[in-house]
Amino acid sequence: MEQPESSSPSQILSFHPVPGRLRHDGWTPRKQVEFIEALAGSGCVEEACRRVGRSRQSAYDLRARPEAGPFREAWEAALEHGVKRMADAAFSRAIHGVAIPIYYKGEQVGERRHYDERLTMFMLRYYDPLRFGKWLDRQRFERAEDGAARLLAMRISVLLEAAYDWLFRKIDVRRALRQQEREG
Repeated sequence: MEQPESSSPSQILSFHPVPGRLRHDGWTPRKQVEFIEALAGSGCVEEACRRVGRSRQSAYDLRARPEAGPFREAWEAALEHGVKRMADAAFSRAIHGVAIPIYYKGEQVGERRHYDERLTMFMLRYYDPLRFGKWLDRQRFERAEDGAARLLAMRISVLLEAAYDWLFRKIDVRRALRQQEREG
């Protein structure tokens, strides 16, 4: 799976704002830039709208305009930047865990680290699917015998055969001796 190109904040903000009527309560070029900055910072459309004092619906309406191509591209780049920040945060939680405070009689007396193994498994599966991918769940693996164990089993088998041969020869010799004693 090919990863989208990384977007730096300077690339995100180098778009041409959507032209429109200049209104103090509208989507001015400055508000559009502030919105894209907030979107890149939070990764959440609703949060970005709240930060610039505009409604979510008005942001989507602005995005839907035919002349808003550069704004849409900046929007997508800002969301991609937000997703990369979330991935960084998730990796950090998987590696370093999350601090959980420990309270005693209403006061915090310490903390412990909680490591979410499911998050770790998900991150590994997504970022290295050849080694940890879901396709491995459908595979059947048969473990070959250990080489040393195989060699030992072969040597035991040879020894057992030699022991049986020796035993049967000894039995045959005794029978032959008894037969001679009876005849002679």
